[in-house]
Amino acid sequence: MLLGFALAEALHAGAASAAPADPVADPPPVHGSRIGLADAVGLTLARHPDLARARATLARGRADLGAARSLWTPQLSYQANLGPNMLSGKSGSGLNDNMAGPSLTLNQLAWDFGRTKGEIGYARSTEKQRRFELESAADQLAETGALAYLDVKRFELLELETAKHVQSLEHLQMLIQLRVDAGLSDRSDLLLADVRVESARGDQIQAGSSLTAAKVTLANLIGVMPEAYDDPAQAIERFASHDGEPDFATLPAVAAAEQAEQAASARVGQARAERFPRLGIQLGYSRNNYTYNNRDDAFSAMVTVTGDLVRRSNRYAVKAAEEDRRAAQATKESTILDIRGRALAAREQIRGGYLRIQAYRRQEQQAVDASAIFLEEYKLGKRSLTELLNAELEIYRAASARIAAEYDILGARVQYENVFGQLRQSLGLPSSMTQDDGDG
Repeated sequence: MLLGFALAEALHAGAASAAPADPVADPPPVHGSRIGLADAVGLTLARHPDLARARATLARGRADLGAARSLWTPQLSYQANLGPNMLSGKSGSGLNDNMAGPSLTLNQLAWDFGRTKGEIGYARSTEKQRRFELESAADQLAETGALAYLDVKRFELLELETAKHVQSLEHLQMLIQLRVDAGLSDRSDLLLADVRVESARGDQIQAGSSLTAAKVTLANLIGVMPEAYDDPAQAIERFASHDGEPDFATLPAVAAAEQAEQAASARVGQARAERFPRLGIQLGYSRNNYTYNNRDDAFSAMVTVTGDLVRRSNRYAVKAAEEDRRAAQATKESTILDIRGRALAAREQIRGGYLRIQAYRRQEQQAVDASAIFLEEYKLGKRSLTELLNAELEIYRAASARIAAEYDILGARVQYENVFGQLRQSLGLPSSMTQDDGDG
């Protein structure tokens, strides 16, 4: 495909930078270009700002995890006092006499009864949650891009079908004109044919407007306006068939909710640990400004114990953390329920779509046969023009309904594939938006 190189560049740029292309800019036309379903999805993923935002949130989560882990590392602090008479012992004013000079303090946390463990656990789970949320956002955007592409093809075929309907009516209009000129039909028949032709032309204009709107919607996602669009049916027919329910634990949306629940559990442990003291080791050095004798400088090494004797807010912090955990559990259950409902709806849409196609094909064929018979009977004066025009209208309606049913099935299959978390892989796109680096 002519857009292949552009797609590869866009995907590379999307992975290398969190700053997407301007989604508000007018999509540039690409003359002589073709695009396929996988290209449309890939370009959507490469430039959509939602993924840039998700990547930034993930980077923030990684930074928070690093900050939490650093709580176990030693902390070196200093203090320096500057003022009159602080660097000399010769002072007659009494100002700042015997004031301590600069000092260095090294603190090492030894044990805090689970505070730091909870902080690290919360940060680790949150970082994983952000990673799964990135994958979930990519899945949702992949579905959005695919459905936008299907809308273009849907309205493209509907416009062609409307054009065929107009041509058929114009041909019939020409035959009626000849019959009127020959005195075989009334001029009222020609007027009725003119009305139907103009109505069909209005439908054609509406179909063209719908096609243009669908193209603009897709171009807003992918950043280009191709001149041709490949048939998506072949790509979708390669999708694997799925039975039963998806493996919920492997789906990014459910996994993100699971990590949110674990993060809330870590907060509970952290809040409960606030009632206990912190144990640490402190090494210090202080220089005395009022003497030049190094033996008067102070060195210290001690075990520190810090904590709150009374702090009523700890009790409420624990309860708040427990409620956050319950909310996270409910969110996970709600996510599973939503996915199950989408799977059932897509499955029924596919099943019902095939039944609709069969019915519309029979209707279309019967309308074609009836139209041919009605035309001959109209010439013999056995059928009215209204019956003949109605037969032509039924051909158009059945064909349009068949096209709509076909693309309803394709759209439902895209949604069903995404419910199982396989849409990107089935289109030949990367299954992960990040390089897995363990726990960060």
